[in-house]
Amino acid sequence: MTLYISTPDLLKRYGITKGTLINWRNKQEFPEPVIKAHGRSSSRYGIKAVDAWERSKGLLESLEIQPLISKRS
Repeated sequence: MTLYISTPDLLKRYGITKGTLINWRNKQEFPEPVIKAHGRSSSRYGIKAVDAWERSKGLLESLEIQPLISKRS
């Protein structure tokens, strides 16, 4: 299982800009990156934290995106 999702992957997933992601972190309690970017690298966010945030905001339905973590029966 993947543990992290990168900033570019999040921007693509939600169809947003980096500025919007920063606003979400400031105003909508979006999780802070677990690994912060240095140089040309991009920040990495914990999959579990992002998945929980998406579910709490109802984004799976509103954006019609697949869950980051599949809930197995």
